[in-house]
This record gives sequence, C-alpha cells and structure tokens, in this order.
Amino acid sequence: MSDFFGKLKSGAEKVAFEAEKMNRLNRTKGELEKIKNQIQAQYSKLGEMYYSQRQTTGVTGPGYDEICQAIQEFEQQAQAKNEDIQRINAEVFTPQGAQPTPQPAPSPVQATPAADPAIQQAAPTPATATTKFCPNCGKELAMEIKFCTNCGTKV
Repeated sequence: MSDFFGKLKSGAEKVAFEAEKMNRLNRTKGELEKIKNQIQAQYSKLGEMYYSQRQTTGVTGPGYDEICQAIQEFEQQAQAKNEDIQRINAEVFTPQGAQPTPQPAPSPVQATPAADPAIQQAAPTPATATTKFCPNCGKELAMEIKFCTNCGTKV
C-alpha cells in the first residue's frame, strides 16, 4: 500500500514539475517574442531613417550606428532566450532520491559571419523570414515543415 502512495506522490511531483517547466517555458517564449518585436521595430526605424536621408543628403550618421547596435543587442538577447528554451525543454523530471539521468546538451546555433559587419547588423535575420520554432521543443524549423523533426509535434 505504501508503494501505491509512493507512486502517487511521485506522479504528483512529476505533474507539478512539468507544470512549472511549462510555465517557465511559456514565460521565456513570451520574452523571446518581445525581443523579436523590438528587433523588428528597430529594423522599421532604420528603414524610415534610411529612406528619408537617402532622399535628402545620403546615408551616413551616428543614428544608423545606434540602431544597428540596438539590433545587434536584441539579436544576442534573442539567441540567449532560444538557448534558455532549449535548456528548459531538455529538463527531465527526476523523482526525489533518484539519480538524475544526464541529458545531452543542446547543440549551439552558430551564425555564419557576413563579410561586412555593417551589412550583417542591418540585414534581417533568416529566422524571422524562413524559419519557425516548434511549440513543444523549441527546435528551429523551415517554414514548410508540418511536423517537428526533433519531437514529432505538428507545427
């Protein structure tokens, strides 16, 4: 009988763990979405500045450098949130007293550097236009994919 209650308690702990994990995952995904929106706002601002200055005096000035720097900082924040999402998704419930099973670390996403850093900062990130993320595991997927190649979830 105590074995039954032990399993019941372990099951309840697992449900609580998964609920808390889902809460953190959703919060992190929301923060990531806010950062992506801030990046898009900076791109929009950069485009408006470029257009108005190109029409009048040409394209130069510290305003462009400031916006490009802001975009770069937001992209770094977005990458950190993507890594948080992968880390949270990799977490596995371990009952109290049991030894945790090691999980493979998610492979880091590496960006390919552009020849000109100014072009790299101003160009839109491919993740916004040609990829999407699995709502279950956070894996980056091509837009035409219907099922996640990592966990099989319909996207």
